[in-house]
Amino acid sequence: MKNQTMIVPVRMDYKTLRDFSLFDTFILRKQWIRPTIFGVAFVIFAIICFAATDKEQNWLLGAVMLLIGLGMPAVYVGMFLSGVKNRAKKLKLPRKVYTLSFSPSGVHISNDLKPEEQADLDWKKIPAAFRRKKAIYLYAAPTRAFILPDGQADAGTDALWAMMEKHLRKGCAHIRR
Repeated sequence: MKNQTMIVPVRMDYKTLRDFSLFDTFILRKQWIRPTIFGVAFVIFAIICFAATDKEQNWLLGAVMLLIGLGMPAVYVGMFLSGVKNRAKKLKLPRKVYTLSFSPSGVHISNDLKPEEQADLDWKKIPAAFRRKKAIYLYAAPTRAFILPDGQADAGTDALWAMMEKHLRKGCAHIRR
């Protein structure tokens, strides 16, 4: 590699933010489990009501439970996506949000949204990086991540990922397509 420093000026859009939010919330943090358990429980209760007897009240109660069992998880996902869309509007996306510089000594971060102190991360302190189909998610902390969309690095996404794999601790670079 001729150039030891790679610069990624990140321009974020709604779709990139939504894809990251879905990955972080539902895949990485597994927050799909509770709504799914809730929905499955109510669908089972609805089936029990339908199968219990021929009374009209059981059919009505079963229909209400089925509606709740299918509706509440759908409302949960809808509210989540609505929150992501509101966040994108608040950030006035699409626009440039931050710039990351990758070197053998670590990662330098500067915020392009507001003036604040710049930060440096040591490779050994970065907990995880995930390579996805259209972006790399670099976690500076378990609750703070930087989204690096494909095609925005000056040396290319594959070269950037190779640098991350080389410098991150073993087991911190994950490919999840």
